[in-house]
Amino acid sequence: MSLTLPTIPLPNSQVDPGDFSEEEIEAEAIRLQGAIQQLHRWPIEACRTIAPLTLEINRLKEERDVFLIAHSYQTPDIIYGVADEVADSYTLSKAARDAPQMTILFSSVRFMAETAKIVSPHKTVIHPSPEAGCSLSDGITAQDVRDLKTQYPGVPVACYINTTAAVKAECDVSVTSSNYLRICERLPGDRLIFVPDRFMGAHLQKSLEGRKEVIVFDGECEVHATFTGEKVRHWRKQIGEEVSVLAHPECGADVLEEADFVGSSEKLINEAVRLGSLNRPNVMLITECGTAERVLAETDSELNLFGACVMCRHMKATQLEDILQALKEPRADQIIEIDQEIIARAQRNLEEMFRLAE
Repeated sequence: MSLTLPTIPLPNSQVDPGDFSEEEIEAEAIRLQGAIQQLHRWPIEACRTIAPLTLEINRLKEERDVFLIAHSYQTPDIIYGVADEVADSYTLSKAARDAPQMTILFSSVRFMAETAKIVSPHKTVIHPSPEAGCSLSDGITAQDVRDLKTQYPGVPVACYINTTAAVKAECDVSVTSSNYLRICERLPGDRLIFVPDRFMGAHLQKSLEGRKEVIVFDGECEVHATFTGEKVRHWRKQIGEEVSVLAHPECGADVLEEADFVGSSEKLINEAVRLGSLNRPNVMLITECGTAERVLAETDSELNLFGACVMCRHMKATQLEDILQALKEPRADQIIEIDQEIIARAQRNLEEMFRLAE
């Protein structure tokens, strides 16, 4: 079964095309189509439709000295049209911290924009889609962490970065899908509390068996929870054993047992590109749709992508019009504000992540 990607997000409204010449619009449309690398899904007519929006956004970014970062799960028109940096959570948190610009526009979900504010409290951080949450970050509160700390006094608490600033403030260190095993191995003692992802926690329990007891909170990513080992085995039977299964660690243990490779979004992309270069073109991506979109755009090899593409409704909430509006005149709810005490405590959490991850 070949991979079916979601419908392309054409804008509901447009910048006045009269703001740009026909030559500028055509050149931008050609650039977009060449960058996205999906000629059938993104025909030149679609790229011409969004070209005035990307041109205007890029013009305003330069005028207002805004650094626009986007997570890999955002749509290709955002990733290849207007983003200055695209990556997974860990890399983007560093990019927000190190960017010279004093205004960050974060095209993602809310907890990621909060993370940018924590690492750069002196900067203005704009999040175009305040309603874009996350089943993991929405599934745990600061009080839940305090209760666990009371139940297990003195035990280090590691939280997945998919958590709110208030939750980070209660935890000792954050981790991401690219560094969670390395960091948790390095925490002191023979026990640790891991929140909120029960699937990643189960993977930790297995990896650290005999060395550390891992106490796990019962949360999950609604996207990755959709996949099961049974589904993967069924797909592999349909496709054949020559397919390489690449899975994100937010998936359940039964999925990870079927996978040939487990890693963060960036690692999955790199592995898919590597397999293509080795003439191993049959790849099944067990993660959110945006990863497949980036693989298609960023490899010169012929790849056959298989599997069921599951879209994150939160990550796909942001569109180009939202970014343009937030750039022009951000509303109060689009500007990230966090209590200074929470920022200070959450900063210690993230500084520890950077220290232990290096």
